Amino acid sequence: MSVFVNVGQCGNQVGGALMALAKDPKSRKKRQGGKSHLRCILVDTEPKVVRSIRAPDSIAAIHMEQSGRGNNWAMGYARSKNVALCEHVMESLRREIEATDCYRGAVLLHSLAGGTGSGLGSRLLESIRDTYPKAYIVSGCIAPSLRGDTPLQNYNALFTLRHLQEYADAVLFKDNDDLLRTVSHWTALSNRSGTVSLGDMNALVAADWAGLLFPTVAPTSKLRREFDVGGFVTNVCPMSQAKFVDVRSAYCSTKLPLKPPHACFAQHLTAAVHHDPLALTRQVLASFPRTSYASLGQLVVTRGFNVVPVQSLVDVVKKGVPRVEWGIPPPFAVESIAKAVDGTMSSVTVCSNGTNIVPIVETLLERAARQFHARAYVHWYAKFGVDTDYFTESFVHTQAIVDEYHALNQPDE
Repeated sequence: MSVFVNVGQCGNQVGGALMALAKDPKSRKKRQGGKSHLRCILVDTEPKVVRSIRAPDSIAAIHMEQSGRGNNWAMGYARSKNVALCEHVMESLRREIEATDCYRGAVLLHSLAGGTGSGLGSRLLESIRDTYPKAYIVSGCIAPSLRGDTPLQNYNALFTLRHLQEYADAVLFKDNDDLLRTVSHWTALSNRSGTVSLGDMNALVAADWAGLLFPTVAPTSKLRREFDVGGFVTNVCPMSQAKFVDVRSAYCSTKLPLKPPHACFAQHLTAAVHHDPLALTRQVLASFPRTSYASLGQLVVTRGFNVVPVQSLVDVVKKGVPRVEWGIPPPFAVESIAKAVDGTMSSVTVCSNGTNIVPIVETLLERAARQFHARAYVHWYAKFGVDTDYFTESFVHTQAIVDEYHALNQPDE
């Protein structure tokens, strides 16, 4: 059993979209002595987004402040400023863990470059690792647009990447530019008018991750299984220093047109394709970016199909996304007869390690280095305890991400 911790505006918006997809009134039952609730903790330093999320009574705990963190990683991370908030979150996490039969790990949803999501998220990531050193931590983070969201985003991303590399076991990585391109593509195909909204992008992230994170039902035993965080880390992130995973899903539906949030992520395919997991898998694979970096680990999850030819499915994934040639395990397949999302017939989710992270990190590093060389905005971090030595160390740690993926892609050099 995993516990979700949604941090900051981005984390709570994506988490809210995930919760909307997870709603199933027919399956919700009251616990003995009270109502059932989602094992999810909402954390933010501004109340607006958290208050907009529906059904707060079904959430394990909510922790809010009124001050914000000014898009400054150092302000969000500062130990002197966030003591009480972190203690409250860790206490709520402890209660949820003690109430589970078997705690496997935490899933932390946050932004890569916001003040609360990146700074406070890094602080909570560190605290969770220190308190539960043997449990898994999976981060779900969203990188900023490279066109520029805030002047501090490069520094914020630099420090957050350092913490992810040090404390997380796996990182579900998305970037806003790719999300915008994908949603725009499906918006055009579905003949929807108007501009792409932030809600559409959040719905896309939620739909992609739902295919991985939502429970599965085995076709033979009919047993319901929660997200196997240990199996995911073992199969997709076999090397502890290379842990950034691209997760993409395709959903088959006969409902035309689909209403939001489905309209931005569902593949409008025929009923005949619904019975062919290989065709839907090829649709997912076509959306992966083509870079010079090969995959270090792969996992595929199928849902709602009557028959899944596992070996053929594995072969399609191996051909669809380039893999390193030095003997990583074949793609791991998980089959579920249960649908991930109501209103869909079937779905395929493909997870690939390392296919999209390096170019983005290289760009963020280059821009952060230029700013640091000019000493731009450094004083905004210094007043919260982040000195030039910490900047220098963070450049080294984050550059190690790029170096590790380069070395693993070309081990003979």
